[in-house]
Amino acid sequence: MLNEQPLEIQPQDYTKHIDIAGLLATRNILFVLFIVASVIIYWTPLKSLAGLSLHSEEYSYIGMMPPLALFLFYVERRKIFANVRYSLVSGALLLLPGFILDVVANLTPIGHEAQLFLQILSLVTVWAGGLALFYGTQTLQCGSFPLLFIFLMLPLPQSVIEKPLDVIQHGSAEVVNIFLDLSGVPFFRDGFNFSLTGLEMVVAPQCAGIHSTLALLIASLLIGHFYFKSAGARALLILAVFPIVSLTNGFRIFGLSILSVYVSMDFFKGDLHRNGGIMFFLLGLVLLAYVARLLRDRGRSGQTKSKA
Repeated sequence: MLNEQPLEIQPQDYTKHIDIAGLLATRNILFVLFIVASVIIYWTPLKSLAGLSLHSEEYSYIGMMPPLALFLFYVERRKIFANVRYSLVSGALLLLPGFILDVVANLTPIGHEAQLFLQILSLVTVWAGGLALFYGTQTLQCGSFPLLFIFLMLPLPQSVIEKPLDVIQHGSAEVVNIFLDLSGVPFFRDGFNFSLTGLEMVVAPQCAGIHSTLALLIASLLIGHFYFKSAGARALLILAVFPIVSLTNGFRIFGLSILSVYVSMDFFKGDLHRNGGIMFFLLGLVLLAYVARLLRDRGRSGQTKSKA
C-alpha cells in the first residue's frame, strides 16, 4: 500500500530574485525618453548649432563631440555604471540651473551668438542632471571625462576661438622664419608677410590649421586620459599641441615656398597646398605621441626615484 503524503508547494521567495535586468532596462528606457524629450524641447537651438557646425570651419568639430562622448561612455561603461541608483537631489541640483539658463537665454536681450551659447549650455547641463537623476552621483563622477566632450559642444564666442589660433599663426610665422634662415634663401619679412624671389606670401589665420589643431587637441585629451594619472602631465601634453602645430604648419609653408620659388609656382595652387594638410597632421600626431612617451617615461623615472 502506497503511503499517501500531502503535496506541499513550497512558496518561492520572490524577494531574493529581484529582476535586476528589468530594473536596469526600465532605468535606461526612462533616460532615453528623457534625452528624446530634451532634444524636442531644445530642437531650435540644436538646429542652429548643427548649421553652425556644417557651415563654419571654426565650429566644424562640434558634430564629432556627441558620437565621441557616446563611444567613451561605451568603452568605460563597466566603471561608469558600476553602481547606479536614482538620485533626485543631485539631479535637481543640475536640472534647475539648466532650466534657469534657458529662461535667461530666451528672455534676456543678448546677441544670437551669446543666446545660442547659453541655450546649449542649458541643454548639456540638463543632460548632466538627467544622468545624475537616473544613475546617481557616482555615475556622474565616473563619467566626467565623456561628459567633457558633451560640454565641448558649446559654441564658444569667436573671440575665444581666435586666441589659440593667433598663437599658432605667430608660431608658424616664426618657424617659417627659422627655416628660411637655415636654408640660406634670401627673403624679407614684415610681420606675417614674407617676400621671396618671385613670391609674396602671407601666413594668414587660415594657415593656423584649425582642423589639425582641434584633432590634435582631442587626441591629447584621449591620450592623457588613458595613459596618464597625473593632471600635470595631461596639461603639458595639451599645451604641447600648440608648438607641434606651429612647427608642422611652419614647415609646410616653408616647403611650399621653396618648391614654388625653385620648382614651379603651381605648388602654391596645387593639391599639395589644398589637400596636403593630412600628411602634416599625421606628422603632428607622431610628434604628439613622442611627447606623450617622453612625459610617461619621465613620470616613471620620477616614481622610481621617489621609491628609492
